[in-house]
Amino acid sequence: MKTNSITRKFGKMLRLDVTYTDHIESLKITGDFFLHPEETLDQIVSELTGVTVPIQEDLLIRKTKYILDSNEAEMIGISVEDIINTLEEATQ
Repeated sequence: MKTNSITRKFGKMLRLDVTYTDHIESLKITGDFFLHPEETLDQIVSELTGVTVPIQEDLLIRKTKYILDSNEAEMIGISVEDIINTLEEATQ
């Protein structure tokens, strides 16, 4: 089992704390970005927890965008691609 923390600055700060083996065991997403409604972040974390490593970037981008769309959520300061790309980097 591996643990990694990675912080990246896009428009805003994004930090991922991830524990993984051949899949993501746990994930925490924090930063100074904005997401409304805030509960959408819990759904994103839930969707990404358990996915296999190495991650399937295109699939996870589509799934995460679907969560945002279905919750009519607005993310300001970072993008879905920023989250997934940082997750991929953190699990390499």
